[in-house]
Amino acid sequence: MDIANKEVLESSKVKPFGMQDKVGYMLGDFGNSLLFNFIGSYLLVFYTDAFGISAAAVGTLMAVSRVWDAINDPMMGVIVDKRKRTKDGKFRPYLKYMGIPLGIFTILTFLVIPNMPENMKLPYAYITYIGFGMAYTSINIPYGSLASVLTNDPVERTSLSTFRNLAVAFSQIILMVLTPKLVFDASGAVSVKGFVIVSVLYAIIANIAYRCCYSMTTERVIVEVKEDAPKVSLGETLKTLCKNRALIGLILSSLGTLTAMFIPNALNAYLFKDYFGTPGLLSIAGLVGMIGTFIVLPFTTKLVAKFGKKNVATYSSIICIISYTILVFFPSKNPWIYIGLNLISGIGVAFYNMLIWALVGDVMDYQEYLSGQREDGTVYAAYSLSRKLVQAIVGSIGGFALAAIGYQSGAATQTPEVAENIRTIITVVPLIGFVFGAVCLKFVYNLSNKTLNEVNEELERRRAQ
Repeated sequence: MDIANKEVLESSKVKPFGMQDKVGYMLGDFGNSLLFNFIGSYLLVFYTDAFGISAAAVGTLMAVSRVWDAINDPMMGVIVDKRKRTKDGKFRPYLKYMGIPLGIFTILTFLVIPNMPENMKLPYAYITYIGFGMAYTSINIPYGSLASVLTNDPVERTSLSTFRNLAVAFSQIILMVLTPKLVFDASGAVSVKGFVIVSVLYAIIANIAYRCCYSMTTERVIVEVKEDAPKVSLGETLKTLCKNRALIGLILSSLGTLTAMFIPNALNAYLFKDYFGTPGLLSIAGLVGMIGTFIVLPFTTKLVAKFGKKNVATYSSIICIISYTILVFFPSKNPWIYIGLNLISGIGVAFYNMLIWALVGDVMDYQEYLSGQREDGTVYAAYSLSRKLVQAIVGSIGGFALAAIGYQSGAATQTPEVAENIRTIITVVPLIGFVFGAVCLKFVYNLSNKTLNEVNEELERRRAQ
């Protein structure tokens, strides 16, 4: 697939890139994060304690669904890349039309149908969860690719990454403050009705956010597919992706770092309920974790200008490694110590999150440098798949580990041994993940500032021809 890029200069017909684009783009990921993180943080506890599925069965479900994602995500990326641009743009129409199916599957995933036969619960979970994943892919890949056509300026793309990370922070605040109050009753037990209310509410909010993103953003970089371009098979495209060392490094780093970030989200409900015995502190713990985002916001641009995106993202992991080393080797039953160390770790996580989407944009440029083709949708699909794999790994680790340590689904209380093992999982796994992520970003990801400048100069030369 031979793709030619034609940059549309600012004119009376094209609104200049500005704050409206940043806020609009932020709202798009606000909707995505609200639904994706709701699933990631609460689906396991819903399945085990509200729907009555064993933890081991949940682990298998999430693993199987990721096998399908390995097929579905690259296909969606190719579809997005080959789709012709309409009057609404190449990527924005997906935000307009695919939010409703995603909202419906979100509600169905957390719906407990009265008198459902026991042998139908697991098939129902497979259908709704995989359906959610497909609907999410159909809107997330175009949304992620949208940043590459809003602007071609590296600084402006970095600002989009920053605003996108703010969207995640705002969505997490809502998740941490509101969700526990609705899905847990006064005794700390799960509420079936509460899960339905939250899923409906978040589906509505997400759809409003998608519509705002569609209305407030403008595609300025026109990506055209030539009618007489030679056809390139999916296999050839995937082969080229495997040669993109920067993409491989970023995916491996994300597998480690995001696992370290998502494990607490998936198991914090169990930790505060069964280990600390203070489920009411779950909201506070979530809010404290978000503080890091606002702490690092004034410093990110200056540090990147001095040290580069790769170095800032890599060495910020040291903060997380130190915090989790203390949690692993100096355990405490005091929940406030855990919350305090997570605040410190959150600073390192915030730096990584502030830069991750800007790194993805650099990987897209590097892919064009290697292949001579603009394949934003396919590249983003590959990275998106890695994030879904992380969610599956976290769900599988959580599900299988809970089963292995003897967690009793639906039980009001757990044994002290089970509670201690939960603490071990929620501290050791993140420590390993942060170490692995930092090593991969440092030694596998190869886009230093010098290399990026060379890549951009070559791309500009090619486009000029």
